[in-house]
Amino acid sequence: MQAQTRQRGVTLIELLVAMIVVGIGLALVIPAVSVIGATGKLDTQSREIQNALAYARSEAIRLNTNVLFCHTSNGLVCSAPGDDGWQGWLVRAAGAAVGGETGPVLRTGTLVDPQLVVTSGAVLQGAQHALRFNPQGLIRAFGANTPLSDQIRICIPVSVNPNIYLVNFNSGGRLRVTTENGDGDCV
Repeated sequence: MQAQTRQRGVTLIELLVAMIVVGIGLALVIPAVSVIGATGKLDTQSREIQNALAYARSEAIRLNTNVLFCHTSNGLVCSAPGDDGWQGWLVRAAGAAVGGETGPVLRTGTLVDPQLVVTSGAVLQGAQHALRFNPQGLIRAFGANTPLSDQIRICIPVSVNPNIYLVNFNSGGRLRVTTENGDGDCV
């Protein structure tokens, strides 16, 4: 007589317990990954704008001319942003008026993440969303030659802390990034 061998497999109960353990693990990990992703987007965009401002300042000094950093919707001339915020930015030699810039485009960038809301501070809005670096590297309002200090606000409307990064600039050309918690609100 032949000995019977018993095959061993996974029972339905063992499979259900394993699925529950994996589900709990995913429930704990997924929110952390989305927070890291949102923070990464804010950090990347704020650094890109800060670097563009530093580049505009260095070009103004190097070229010994006025250079603008401004909002742009087409990558060629400065313009006012729409109600949904900035679409892109532009670094270019200053012209006679905002929208009448001259010379080659020195650098441009597009805000590609539709989740991010980028807006000008109140003073920058009053300066037509454009700031001018003079040949000494100082920030001035376009056309008025008055010192300009304000911020560009980058926000993501999700519940991460912080959900707002502020690229602050002062009339002396100093740049720094600070953060705020808007509790997921970008208003």
